[in-house]
Amino acid sequence: MVHVFDVNQTEGDPLPDVTPDLLSGAAPDRLWERLVHLVEADGFVVERGACGGASGYTRFDDCVVRVRDDVGPAQAVKTLAHELGHIRADHGTRFADTYHRSVECRGVAEIEAESIAYLVTAAAGLDAGDYSVPYVAGWSASDPDLLRATAAKVLTTASQIDEELGSTAQPGIPDGSTGVRWRPIPFGQVPRWNPAGMDA
Repeated sequence: MVHVFDVNQTEGDPLPDVTPDLLSGAAPDRLWERLVHLVEADGFVVERGACGGASGYTRFDDCVVRVRDDVGPAQAVKTLAHELGHIRADHGTRFADTYHRSVECRGVAEIEAESIAYLVTAAAGLDAGDYSVPYVAGWSASDPDLLRATAAKVLTTASQIDEELGSTAQPGIPDGSTGVRWRPIPFGQVPRWNPAGMDA
């Protein structure tokens, strides 16, 4: 037998809300198309549709990336960057046997993918912090050692994606959309990734 307490039986400051907020609003101009191009270049098909409560998922067995179709452009593009993070961080191989059986392995994969998505979208001018910070804090249990352990893979992968996104840019495209005009930020100037107020 284990004794537990309801939060109403405790005293002190309220617990912080670490639930990710879905992003709203426009995405950087043509970022969705550029991310789709990279995903398809890796041999995956991009679909929009229901995702069973998730914002998106990647199926490595049949090379499908699916993003919810009931979210706004900013959230959709952030989710697609997250799924590209799973692909580029080689989660299909690194965690092939453990992703669905080990919370620890899944946590590492989710931290890496979301951190990559945050950096990639920030470099394109989209602040995904309202979603990414709580998401990473939840999967890491705010453990700075776990965040440090994933940093090298995250930074290397995000930098490579950022370079490839720059190479797919098409100068002179008229800005006929309501989205933010694509203007990449030099990767070194991306806002510092500091989930849950911790030094990374």
